[in-house]
Amino acid sequence: MRKSIALIMTLGALGLNGLRAEVDFAKSVQSVFEARCIDCHGSKKQKGDLRLDSLKAAASVIEPGKSGESELFKRITLPADHEDIMPPKGDPLSKEQIDGIKAWIDEGAKWPEGLVLLSEKERAEAKAAASRLPVPDIKAAEVSGAEKAAIAKLSSGEGIGDQAAAPLVMALAQDTQLIYANFRLIGKNVEDKHIAPLADIANLSELDLSNTKVTGAGLATIKNSKRLTKLSLAGTAVDDAALKNIEGLTNLMSINLYNTKVTDAGLASLKNMKFLRKVYGWQSGITEKGAAELKKALPNVDVNLGFKLAKVEPKEEKKEEVKQVSFNKKCPVSGKDIDPTKLYTINFCCNNCLGNFTKDPAKHVAKLKGSDNKKCIFQDKDVDAGKKFVIGFCCGNCLGGFTKDPAKHIAKVKK
Repeated sequence: MRKSIALIMTLGALGLNGLRAEVDFAKSVQSVFEARCIDCHGSKKQKGDLRLDSLKAAASVIEPGKSGESELFKRITLPADHEDIMPPKGDPLSKEQIDGIKAWIDEGAKWPEGLVLLSEKERAEAKAAASRLPVPDIKAAEVSGAEKAAIAKLSSGEGIGDQAAAPLVMALAQDTQLIYANFRLIGKNVEDKHIAPLADIANLSELDLSNTKVTGAGLATIKNSKRLTKLSLAGTAVDDAALKNIEGLTNLMSINLYNTKVTDAGLASLKNMKFLRKVYGWQSGITEKGAAELKKALPNVDVNLGFKLAKVEPKEEKKEEVKQVSFNKKCPVSGKDIDPTKLYTINFCCNNCLGNFTKDPAKHVAKLKGSDNKKCIFQDKDVDAGKKFVIGFCCGNCLGGFTKDPAKHIAKVKK
């Protein structure tokens, strides 16, 4: 008993510190520092020449094992209205947050090796950057005399026609030496020899050869255009062999092969273009299978094969059957029940005509033509197939018998 009491007293004297779990740095320290401190005391901004993004940087305000002597702890426990309280903006740290930092300091201020804290904004930016697809790091080269001469020659239309038939060759954007060249509008006049000056344009960045007569031999002209990121060969005779001449253009991000002779085999020349994002291949020989194979090598590429319209089968119109209901339930000749699915009728345009017929059938029966009259025998109007007023018979014989002597049977119709 005495030993138990002694043990309890000893634990009490120790404050149970020996039984407390070690502070979780990420939860109790890192999360607080990144949310409330690093914006003003990180790598980008050091208010009061203080950084708290690493233990080495924060050493001036932290005394490991001695929270009471640590300037950091003193600052976060100042009254809320004190001018030196940290953080100075927003609400003071909660008791739970303060207790966590105090315990961490008292335990020796252990900091994961190599860890540098980021503000919440910096962490969000880093996460976004990591999710972005890589792009080629292209810097313009110094413009050589040969490049200037090549641009001037192309812009003059020399060898192609007059200046009105010249391609558009210009800076890709303001304040850049990178070049955009467009031959599309004069495509029908452009052959391999006409694009030869492109070989001297080191800063060629985007090139449109759509609808030109350029072949694989012409593409050899640009095989060293390492700054080329966008290329359109739409509507040309370029084929699989031609693409071998540009397989070294590893900074290419987009290529248009619409209406070319390129097939799945030609896509092999694109597999080393790690920055390639768009391949336009509709109306070419590229298939979905070939596109899938390219995507295995370049997971970020989108091969657009155009829209395939699904074949729409014409819907068979279901004609709604018009059910005829006879005025009489029994055949006026045989006396049998009338089957509505096998109805032999005398038709009328309206109920009035049917009634008038029954008053003097002999007068009108001669107008009947066939067993299913198309016109009302009373008013001679067309009979609406959807609104027939009829006298029904169980069979054609009975209908015929009725027409021979309607007066004999008409009384039965009324029944």
